[in-house]
Parts: sequence; structure tokens; C-alpha cells
Amino acid sequence: MAIGVAVGGGVGAIQGFIIAKGKKEAQKIFTKTVKSKLTEWGAPKLAIFVGAAVAIALDYSDVGAKIAEYLDSKDSKPNNGWIDIYEF
Repeated sequence: MAIGVAVGGGVGAIQGFIIAKGKKEAQKIFTKTVKSKLTEWGAPKLAIFVGAAVAIALDYSDVGAKIAEYLDSKDSKPNNGWIDIYEF
């Protein structure tokens, strides 16, 4: 919720923000925003885990990359960074 508020909208706004700013910059901003909100809401101990949680969330937000990684792990030359469709 804090991330949505920070970028001014819901999931679409968050994705647009990530595209506009880049994943690394978005991660920094989201982490800072969520940490400050948790501290403001009286949960500073929970704020310790925000960096890892934001990183995981951003990794799973890129579903296309996860699919490509999975397909690359299963093709004729696994984990070479390419999907070898002709040799599948």
C-alpha cells in the first residue's frame, strides 16, 4: 500500500514507475518509502526486513524474465542466457 501511495496509484502505476526509473532506482525509492511508513505506523522492527522484501517483490514482478529463465534452464544448452528454440 505504501508503494502504491508513493507512486500515486495501483499496480499499473507501480509498473510504470519501475519502467520509468529503472529497477535499481525503484527498489531504493520503494525501500525508503516503505521503511518510513512502517516507522511512522509504529513498526520500526519490521522495517528492518523491507529491503529484502522489496527486492523479492520486484524480482517476481518481472514475470517475463522469470519465464525466460525457466525456459533457458530447460533447453538444449541450459542456463546459457539464451532460449535455444531451434534445439528445444
